[in-house]
Amino acid sequence: MKRQKQIIDICVFIFLALGSVVMFYPFIWMIFTSFKPKMHIYLSGLLPRVWDVSSYVQIWDEIPLVRGFLNTILYSVPPVIIGSFVSAAAAFAFAKIRFKGRNILFLTLLGAIMIPFPSIMIPQFVLFSELHLLQTPWPLILPKLTGNVLMIFFLRQYLSYIPDSIVDAAKIDGCNYFDIFYRIILHLITPALAAHGVLWFIASWNDYLAPTMFIKNEIWQPVTVMVAKFNEQYAINTHVPRIMAGSVMLLVPVLIIYGLFQRYIIESVMFSSVKE
Repeated sequence: MKRQKQIIDICVFIFLALGSVVMFYPFIWMIFTSFKPKMHIYLSGLLPRVWDVSSYVQIWDEIPLVRGFLNTILYSVPPVIIGSFVSAAAAFAFAKIRFKGRNILFLTLLGAIMIPFPSIMIPQFVLFSELHLLQTPWPLILPKLTGNVLMIFFLRQYLSYIPDSIVDAAKIDGCNYFDIFYRIILHLITPALAAHGVLWFIASWNDYLAPTMFIKNEIWQPVTVMVAKFNEQYAINTHVPRIMAGSVMLLVPVLIIYGLFQRYIIESVMFSSVKE
């Protein structure tokens, strides 16, 4: 039985390793292709025969990347941080505070997950137009400040593993709900909050549809829109290395953020709880 288990583990490891190679190869090809001259992409071999950084130089010369990155940070970091705390507070209320209509309200919020963004973007456009907020950063900031329904759902499930006796003990000690949330709950859900906050940040960083619709002013456009326009320009003459260089420029910040917070993402999957 032990030998059979070892054979099964080896087979599973080989299968997962091959799957990882298949998944990882397009990213490797993208990075190496961005350093190739235009005509060298048709030559055999993954590594460049001649390392050429002109594609990256061309990006920095043609588009204001620094401005684009700053705009993307403005649309991603502060709103996601504030929205994550709002989501955590809402999840705490749904999980540990018993109030009338709690389940109905929670199911109503879950129903919002099934509504795709394209079906509500026209009403949002009309709303922000009547508020005279178009061509400003606010259409990309305000919706995130109210929280994320998917994050509320997962944090509520995470909080269900925390015993109610902790909340009851804090009440006996004289803590109100705000003190319980700030002093106890927030520390217990830090791994899950950080993990889902990073995933939300990545989705916000890669957002392309909303900025294209709400912001036409190039001064406030995020880096995704700027790089997409750059790629469209060189897609006409099939300049693949420059298209890949633009994609790499978008990918690097996301990989850095994920590398810094991957420990929290792994910990959030392993639901740790305090036993009564």
